[in-house]
Amino acid sequence: MVRTAIHAGVWSTDPDPEAAARVLAEVASVGFDALAIPLRKLGTMQPAGIARAFEQSGVTALGTTGLPVGADVSSEDPDQRRRGEAHLRHVLSVARDIGVVQVGGVIYGRLGHAGVPDDIEARKRSAEVIARVLDFAETTGVRLCAELVNRYETSMLNTVEQALDYISMVGHPGLKLHLDTYHMAIEERDPAAAARAALPVLGYFELDQSHRGRLDEGSLDLSAMAAPIRDGGYDGFIGVEAFSRSRLAADHANTLSIWRDHFDDGTALARNAMSLIREIFHDGADIERAQTRVRRQQ
Repeated sequence: MVRTAIHAGVWSTDPDPEAAARVLAEVASVGFDALAIPLRKLGTMQPAGIARAFEQSGVTALGTTGLPVGADVSSEDPDQRRRGEAHLRHVLSVARDIGVVQVGGVIYGRLGHAGVPDDIEARKRSAEVIARVLDFAETTGVRLCAELVNRYETSMLNTVEQALDYISMVGHPGLKLHLDTYHMAIEERDPAAAARAALPVLGYFELDQSHRGRLDEGSLDLSAMAAPIRDGGYDGFIGVEAFSRSRLAADHANTLSIWRDHFDDGTALARNAMSLIREIFHDGADIERAQTRVRRQQ
């Protein structure tokens, strides 16, 4: 039985607990099981307040993260690798305090146009750090997922084939994969085959359109891309991601290259996305569970 999740960017990524509570009320009203919040600018976050907001909503907490400038775990510079490891440990500690059960993102290297391809040595350096981070993650109870993104955002892990090699290099059973249809459509020769190959280590499958707006508008056939996940018996999180520039902090929008407002009603987008998930996965138990939560919130 899949669990549904949606990114806070559909409404707001403001980390203030009151803002989080408002977003969580919308998430619960639509019937999603979980909300993914960006774990960034950790020094200004209020974990206890955010944790209370999640507890009161009945929604499961998920997190997303990346590596700040000067903290690349794949870098030749050992100081950068140490800073990257310290950052990821801090992320996991904050996630634990909020009650986050799973953190995904580009944790293996810097996010942004690389300029040159990464080599095997960079992957080895990254894998050594991530293996230690995964040991720490086990002490926090937070699962870690490596998100695959397109060539314009990293040169390290773009495809499932590369990611499976990387997981073998890391050599830790705790590392899972985060797939996103937007990135898969750019990088995978055969997205369906790639999804099937990832199933044994898949921790998050995210539905995201070509323009990163409403899921029923765009060039991607999300039903076809998700079919191998449904038919393969996947029972993890099915996520939804969509971005509108005015709903993100400016630096966050710049990092993600979100230059326009792709939608103006987050709740309408979320309801449309939930309808699509129900159509693809046709799971009556999930539908009833979502409807029950909505009734309890009313």
